[in-house]
Amino acid sequence: MSSMDVGRLGLAIVISAMTIPVRAWINKGNAGPLGLLDVVASPARLAAISGVAIGWGVPDWVRGELQPVPILCFVFFAGWSGLVAGSSLELRVSRKLTLHGIRHELLQAVVVTVAVTVLIWAVRFIPGFGTAPGRFHILTIAAICLLAPILPSRQPHRGGGAGAGFWDPSLLGPMALLLAAWAVAGEFTPTAVLQLPAPLSQQLSFELGGPVEQLLWSTVGGAITGLLMDLVTREDFAPGGLYVQMAAVTLVCSGLGAMMGLSPLWLGAVAGFWSVSATLRRLDLLVVLEKGMALPRIAAPALAGWCVGIALVSEGLNWRVVGMVVAVIASVRPTVHIVAALVQRRRLSRRSGRRPRPIDPAIIEADEVSLVIAGAGGVVLSQQALPSLLLGVLLAQFLLAVGAQLGRGPKGASTPPRAGQESTQARPDTTSDVDDKPTPGSNPVRNNPSGEQTSG
Repeated sequence: MSSMDVGRLGLAIVISAMTIPVRAWINKGNAGPLGLLDVVASPARLAAISGVAIGWGVPDWVRGELQPVPILCFVFFAGWSGLVAGSSLELRVSRKLTLHGIRHELLQAVVVTVAVTVLIWAVRFIPGFGTAPGRFHILTIAAICLLAPILPSRQPHRGGGAGAGFWDPSLLGPMALLLAAWAVAGEFTPTAVLQLPAPLSQQLSFELGGPVEQLLWSTVGGAITGLLMDLVTREDFAPGGLYVQMAAVTLVCSGLGAMMGLSPLWLGAVAGFWSVSATLRRLDLLVVLEKGMALPRIAAPALAGWCVGIALVSEGLNWRVVGMVVAVIASVRPTVHIVAALVQRRRLSRRSGRRPRPIDPAIIEADEVSLVIAGAGGVVLSQQALPSLLLGVLLAQFLLAVGAQLGRGPKGASTPPRAGQESTQARPDTTSDVDDKPTPGSNPVRNNPSGEQTSG
């Protein structure tokens, strides 16, 4: 290592180490005006800054040895995020979907896809931009703009308190993952090779087909993964709980699916729907899935920053693509979600005769699953294209988080509900009227719509 390499590595370590006291200082109440420092220096953004610094400062031989690690991690995170999204629509909850809710969310998906397509098509007319990105970028960015929180959420507007009522099913999360899976499925035609044992000793090869066939194969793989997940979680003898078993099945099946050219996002979504619908321990699985999202919440920004830092000293970044991704996400996502929330707010007002709560600005924010969707595209993108996409998503996340914080006002939170008001959700009211009242004697455990007790 030369003296320049040593100095760059030392600077990267110092920058990464400084994020710890900075966050500790903010946690002591130094959030700044309007709480903006808490947003600018959130744990996820500090993890991204550390990733950029370390990726920029490590020696070249370390970069070469660790090159496949980010893609492998993003594949695992994609499978886990798919599990969470699929579990939110398990059979006991999806029966609450109504025709109005399905139409509303399908229309929202169509509007997002058309808006992203038109904006990306229009960039070709910008002087000096060159060729506009293709179908992969269109569907991936549309998925990020459409994405809603994938964790199951309550319906506080149904009455009965936070621990009552049923889950609020939504198709936005699974539809966003389907768009992202469709983006990966059409980039190439994978071929599976099967080596027969002796005495035949022959190789059988067959193509998995186009995008539709690949999505069907992903569905089959997701069903097999869900069956394995159900089998390994029926009995729990491990002192650490179910996370190790579920993570192992997710890692193996998502990795094998990615090797075959299948989308781990859709594979995980089908597996989550299958396993949670079939198991007798669904509440235990849902708790593990929710807690398991804590890892990608920090690791996904760090890995994205690592990829960006490596690109700064190697292949470089396509700043035109970065600007396009930021502009499209920062304009389409808040517009669509705010308009959808306004429409739902007006419908709730007409239906109940009461004034709903103000719209929560948090609906425009993009969480860690957005980075997972972009990172999962690394199985088909080049080493230069992936960091540009990840950097665009990181910057768009930052702008949307700042905008949401400014929308909350000086106190950094939405206005508390007053008497006679209802809350307004970003998603449509998708439940039937027979569930207006909570079930008597229901368990106040969060995310427990049927009053079941979790096993010890």
